Amino acid sequence: MFKNVIVNLPSNVGDAILTLPAINRLHSNYPETKLTVICSKQTQELFSHHPYVTKTLFFDKRWPARLKFEFSLSLRGKYGLIVDFKNSLLPLFVGARHTPFLRKFPDGLSAKDRYIHLIRNIAPAEAKTAAQFNLEQAEEKKWNSLQIAPSIFIACASNALQKRYPYNLLKQLVIELSKRFPVAILGQETDREFYKDILAIKGVNDFVGKTKIHEVFYLLKNYARLLVCVDSSIMHIASYVDIPIVAMFGQTSTVKYGPWSKKYIVVKREELDCVPCENPHCRFNHECMEINPQLVLEAIEEIITKQP
Repeated sequence: MFKNVIVNLPSNVGDAILTLPAINRLHSNYPETKLTVICSKQTQELFSHHPYVTKTLFFDKRWPARLKFEFSLSLRGKYGLIVDFKNSLLPLFVGARHTPFLRKFPDGLSAKDRYIHLIRNIAPAEAKTAAQFNLEQAEEKKWNSLQIAPSIFIACASNALQKRYPYNLLKQLVIELSKRFPVAILGQETDREFYKDILAIKGVNDFVGKTKIHEVFYLLKNYARLLVCVDSSIMHIASYVDIPIVAMFGQTSTVKYGPWSKKYIVVKREELDCVPCENPHCRFNHECMEINPQLVLEAIEEIITKQP
């Protein structure tokens, strides 16, 4: 039994979300443990709402070496276990039992399952429950007051330009979807320029820049019939809350980063020999993401018709 455990999270939101099943497993094995997580600016808001997390600590990789050293030393002797999902040298400073430095994973293991594999000896029992990001009363009241109909949610923007679904194709897709279903679009405020007039299409709910990351869990779990997306943190959230997904993939690996809901379909350019290249630089102008909207519509129809 570990009285206090500290987890060093990945800095990126999407990667941090992929650790959630592993954190559930830790909690199921050590339910009385006080869990501290080391967060970046991008992940702290989310994990401050995690029901299994007792405390969050902020760490900035841009700090000078002196501040990083002082932060690391401040943790010494306070924890019985450090789970280091970043594979850093931090466990040497903490002075506690730790996840291994040398890591070899079975072939074909997803990024999500690699995090679980990393703690399999420390936490041998599978997770019994999955943490849910419940809203504060005022937040829940705000969203419920909108009376959102069960909708097709869209998340096709990305900070990585090579992962985006092209605007002109997305517009065609949304126009067709909005004729049959309520549509809701999620994203950061910085994605508003990408979506442009798609947000003004009749039947589309514009939630771009209007949600905090923990609210996305709530919206998808309670109001989404299905998520149409690219490889993104929102796709991983949808996988975690287990809603159906239709995901467009190009240069990234579906084996490593694909959806993991019970129901999902990945749509990609199977005829291209270079997919997935896992290279952000492309001499073909990322043509792998130029996926026919009709193929996406067919995938949506396939999942929708199988829903009860």
